[in-house]
Amino acid sequence: MYLYWRVQQDLDCLGEVIRFIDPSFIRCHRQWLRKNLAGIALAEGFEVEELLKQSLSELN
Repeated sequence: MYLYWRVQQDLDCLGEVIRFIDPSFIRCHRQWLRKNLAGIALAEGFEVEELLKQSLSELN
């Protein structure tokens, strides 16, 4: 899942959006994000609460 997250971050820098349509993949991606939320926040320089709000709004 790290690879998909990294690709998504690179595409964000280019102004592009990636959309996943496979329900099982989306579920696994959400679980991975929640599990690794603290590390992602540290890597991106965000507060955990800010990243949680951002990721939840994107996933809905």
